[in-house]
Amino acid sequence: MEINENLQAERNLKGAEFEKTGNLEKAVELYEENVAENFKGNHPYDRLATIYKNQNDIENEIRVLEKAIIVFEEITIEDRLEGLPKLFRFKNRLEKAVQTQTQLAKLARQKKSKLK
Repeated sequence: MEINENLQAERNLKGAEFEKTGNLEKAVELYEENVAENFKGNHPYDRLATIYKNQNDIENEIRVLEKAIIVFEEITIEDRLEGLPKLFRFKNRLEKAVQTQTQLAKLARQKKSKLK
């Protein structure tokens, strides 16, 4: 599949516009298209992870961060050292999201056991 980088950049710009007007559904749709195409920039991963975090959708936040890590590991292997700080940042965010997911699961189990 041939990747059109201009189309990807346009999606990011339109996604940002949709975010500004409050149309998160359309923004997510555009960012998800870029993520599916392994976009080699941080914008759609950062924005999606933030949107999902704000919506308390930890599973999708984790999915997007895991995908970002895969993409930025490839970028770093290609000797694009500017990808390294972003890779570390995505790994950090993933670790925090997983911790949050674990804490929420623990709270849910505690709540469930109190109801019995």
